[in-house]
Amino acid sequence: MATSVRQFNVELYREHLEEASSLYDLRLAYLHDPEINWPDLADWEERFEAHIDALVVGGELALDVCRQQAANGDAGEMQAALRVFCRQDRKDDAFSVLGALDPADEESVRAAAQALCHETPATWRDDLLHLFQGDQPQLTAVLARVIGSRRFPSEELLKSKLAAQPSFGVADLAWALGRVGGRGSLPSLQPLLDSDDDRVCEAAAIALLRLGDDAPLEQAMVAAQTQSWARRVLGIAGSSRAVRVLLDVLKAQDGDEAAVFALGQLGDLTAVAPLLNLLDDDNLSEPAAVALNTITGAGLFAEVFVPDEFDPDELSDDERAAYERDGTLPTRGDGEPHGNWEHGPLRDGAGWRAWLEAHKHRFSREHRWRMGQPYGPSGLLESLRCETSPYELRTAAYDELVVRYGLDVPFEVELRVHQQLRFLDKIESWLAAQSSTFANGGWYFGGRIQG
Repeated sequence: MATSVRQFNVELYREHLEEASSLYDLRLAYLHDPEINWPDLADWEERFEAHIDALVVGGELALDVCRQQAANGDAGEMQAALRVFCRQDRKDDAFSVLGALDPADEESVRAAAQALCHETPATWRDDLLHLFQGDQPQLTAVLARVIGSRRFPSEELLKSKLAAQPSFGVADLAWALGRVGGRGSLPSLQPLLDSDDDRVCEAAAIALLRLGDDAPLEQAMVAAQTQSWARRVLGIAGSSRAVRVLLDVLKAQDGDEAAVFALGQLGDLTAVAPLLNLLDDDNLSEPAAVALNTITGAGLFAEVFVPDEFDPDELSDDERAAYERDGTLPTRGDGEPHGNWEHGPLRDGAGWRAWLEAHKHRFSREHRWRMGQPYGPSGLLESLRCETSPYELRTAAYDELVVRYGLDVPFEVELRVHQQLRFLDKIESWLAAQSSTFANGGWYFGGRIQG
C-alpha cells in the first residue's frame, strides 16, 4: 500500500512538471503573439504558479522527481525544477543542473536563465558570481542574464568575461553591461559593433546608448540600408535624420518589420503616408498598422482573415484556375476558405484615411508623436501600459525611456504581469517628478535635446 501511494505521488509530481512545462512554453509563445494582450498572460502565470506550489509543498519526494526530470525531461521541466530548487533553497541541486547545461542548446539556456532571473534567492548572489568567474561556458549567457535582470553590481566581472572572448553569451554580456555598467564599460562594448553576429551588434549598440554613448547611431545610419539590427537601434535613439534613412529604405523596397516599427517609434508625421501605402503589402501590412497605431493612438483594430498556407500544386484543376485567375483561396466543405479570423490592427487603407481625415486637426508637423500625444516620457509610458502594444514595441519603449530621458527604474517586459504593473507604477512616479524637465514633441538623447 505504501509503495502504491508513493508511486501515485511520483506520478502526480511528474504531471505537475509536465503541466508546468506546457504552461511555460505557452507563456513564452504568447509573450510574442500579437493576438495576445500582455496583461492576459497573468492567467497562464497563475496556473503555472499553482503547479510550482504543489511541487514545493511536496517535500523530499517532489524534490527527487524534480532532480530526475531536470536531468531527463525537456527544457520546460528543467526550468520548473530549477524554480523549485530556488524556493527550497537547494543551491547544490540548482548548481548541478547549471553544470549540465549545453551552451549550444539555446532553448535550455533561455529556460534556465528565466528560472534564475525570477527565483534566485538573494542569499545566492555571491555564490552565483563566484560560479560566473569560473571557466564554464554553459553559464556565461545564463548568469549574464541573471546579473542584468537582477541588477547585480558586477560591471568589472562582465567586462573581464568579454575580454576573454567567450564562444557563447557575448550578446548576453553586452545586454547585462547595458543595465549594470557605466562609462567605464564603453571601451569593452565598442568593438562589438563590428561583430559578424547581428545579435551581438544590436545588444552592444543598445547597451552603449543606455550608457550615454551616441556613437553607435552614426554606424547604424549606414548599416540601416541593409541590416535589421541597425533599423531597430534607430527606432530607439535615432534623430530626425534617421526618419529620412528609414523612408529611403522603404522607397528602395528593402524594408522589413524592423524599418516599419522604427518609423512608428520615431513618430514623425512624414512617415504616415508611406505607412498607409504599406497597408496593401501582404508582408508589411500588419507592422504598418501597428506603426500607425503607435504614432496616432487611434487604437484601430479589426478581425483579419489569415489563410492557411497551401501548395498550389496540390489544388484541383478548378481550384488552381480560380487561384491563378483572381487569387480565390481553396475552400473547406462548408464553402469557407481554409484559415482563421484573428484580431489585429486595422489594415484597411480606407478606414485609416477616414480616421486621419477626421482627426488631422489634433496633429502638428512641428512635433513627433507617440500614442496620439506629442512624443515624450508620458507617451512612452502609455506604450508600455497599453494592453495591445506588442512585445517588440514595449521592449523598445523601455529602452527609449532609458536612452532618451535617463529613466533609472528597472523594468523588463519578461517579468510576470503583477511585477510589471508594480514597476510601471514606479515609472509613473519617476515621470511625475520629471514633469517639467522635458519638452514633449522634441528629440532627446541622454536627457538633452538631440543635435
